[in-house]
Amino acid sequence: MERRRVLFFLLVVLIFSPNFCDGAINLQSTYYVSNYGSDDNPGTRDLPWRTLDKISNFDFAPGDTVFFARGSRFRGGFIIKNSGQPGKPITFTSYGHGAQPVFTNPRYSNLNGNAIRISGSYIVIDGLYFHNCPKSPVCEDIRTLGAVFISVGADHNIVQNCEMTKTPNGIQTYGRHTLITKNYIHDNNVAIQPHWGPVCVFVCTSNNEVSYNRFENYSAASNEYGHDGGAIEINDRDFPKDNIKIHHNFSYRNQGFIEFVGRVKQNNMIIHHNVCEDYQSFIGFTGPCTNMRIENNTVIRTLAHEQPDSEDVTFWFYYDNSDLVFSNNIFVYDPARIEPVFSRGIFTRKNNLYYRLDNPSPFDSANYSAFMRLVVGGGASLGKGDKIGNPLFVDFKNRDYRLRADSPAVDAGADLGYKLDFENNPIPAGGAPDIGAYERQKE
Repeated sequence: MERRRVLFFLLVVLIFSPNFCDGAINLQSTYYVSNYGSDDNPGTRDLPWRTLDKISNFDFAPGDTVFFARGSRFRGGFIIKNSGQPGKPITFTSYGHGAQPVFTNPRYSNLNGNAIRISGSYIVIDGLYFHNCPKSPVCEDIRTLGAVFISVGADHNIVQNCEMTKTPNGIQTYGRHTLITKNYIHDNNVAIQPHWGPVCVFVCTSNNEVSYNRFENYSAASNEYGHDGGAIEINDRDFPKDNIKIHHNFSYRNQGFIEFVGRVKQNNMIIHHNVCEDYQSFIGFTGPCTNMRIENNTVIRTLAHEQPDSEDVTFWFYYDNSDLVFSNNIFVYDPARIEPVFSRGIFTRKNNLYYRLDNPSPFDSANYSAFMRLVVGGGASLGKGDKIGNPLFVDFKNRDYRLRADSPAVDAGADLGYKLDFENNPIPAGGAPDIGAYERQKE
């Protein structure tokens, strides 16, 4: 009813507008929410709404935008029930000056701790700040959590430019065609369950993209694994996973970068141009995977907790996943803290660069297989174009993983069709693409 009154008012205004007869009709609306508003207001910029209840109970139309005042703080959560349309999403963002609007929902009894639950499609969440969702996770099922939670059937949604901290799970999507991009999710060391640590992003269905995000410090003590958690988890055994792209993300001090959980079909995934310096594994597969491409990543494994974790390896596979291809990656690890690989299957490696920080010298030819095991992992050997050697980063000590001019990674990669490196510099800059996430640019 309230929506009809607003639309009727707008229609009256348009009829008496000089542009009405020219066909310049636009019923898209903007709404404003501020701590200094009132839910009795019309939701204009001068007379904004005040609470999240107003958002949950209002019917929005395709093309609508809801602006939250910068400097405001909102407690609790709300559900987005309506859907936008292609080219006309419903957008939730901020306005004004100052800090991003803050959303916190510390009680699991309220929307499972979700600050925003998306049940509609073609929704954009842009530039909001989420904190403390929930304060003390007590749920028995991790699949309900998320500061932003996207429900089954809620497709073509975007979460971008947001910051999240002290949330056991930042974003969880059960929708398809979700874009999770340019978010900063950081600093949570509270376990969800005694064995299950915090995770920045959960992806539970097909046709999703996670790109250009920054993930930091998601790790918690685990009574089963030593520590648990991580940047990204491909989760939920009830849903097959197909066509997932994970690229241009920065991951630091998380309990692993990507873990695949489940025995369902996991197919057609591309993981490229990520820079990762985490605990535990870069990638871990616990289910059958086909057509998986891991390309142009820079992976640093020198971190370890005081007590060893259960899987302190660069990557691990529990299944015979032979349809995996690792190309153009740099792997640097400290053998005192971590192992190269644990694998039950043989997988393809091409044009990768491997380096142990202790830099052992090759054994004589009779012990070549032992040397390979030390550097690239048990049962493995160098593939076509693979190298062993110091990647010669610009400043390894200060975590500048760009390449020096004399790096063996320069012009040593295969052309995989990529046009932009981790910093969106053009590829190639020389005679051929470089190995790793960074393309050295001409001086």
